[in-house]
Amino acid sequence: MDVAYAERFERIPMSRAEFDQLPEKVRAEYVDGVALVTPPARGDHNGVGLELAIVLRQAFPDAIVRYDRGVELPTGTLRIPDVAVQIVRDDEAWSPNLPVLVVEILSRSTRSEDLFRKTDDYRRSGIQQYWIVDRAARTLAVLVNAGEHWDIGLSLTDDSPTGSIEVADLGGVELDLTALLA
Repeated sequence: MDVAYAERFERIPMSRAEFDQLPEKVRAEYVDGVALVTPPARGDHNGVGLELAIVLRQAFPDAIVRYDRGVELPTGTLRIPDVAVQIVRDDEAWSPNLPVLVVEILSRSTRSEDLFRKTDDYRRSGIQQYWIVDRAARTLAVLVNAGEHWDIGLSLTDDSPTGSIEVADLGGVELDLTALLA
């Protein structure tokens, strides 16, 4: 299967075997028999992700904080959260170890995927927290897995830019939206 480096978000039907043969330079997730090929992040997307990864690493020095690394969910779905916090270290291309939290930074091209399909995938897989950063709206929402739905654990905005949240058995982390989006 010939899949080029994506210039825009694309959905390409293929088997898992075909997906596994994609070149490493192709950034793609695998969901329900479809490769979701995404272009490189634009603007400050990576900067926000890196800042969050640093904050999480400082708050949880015993955890494994990953940036832009693939995770294999129990359903066989392959996702690439912008940031993930794991308890168990591994060196697999697609980590089989479920993160305790994942972060997605919304982009125009993947916004609906991040807000709808990933939300369900992460909840059903048992990931404890899903953080959604919306740079355009200047918000950070921390969703806490309540089984059949997500509860809002923390909501940061320009009007209320700071707060803290407990993460699994790791402890708490202080967040400052203004600093993250600077």
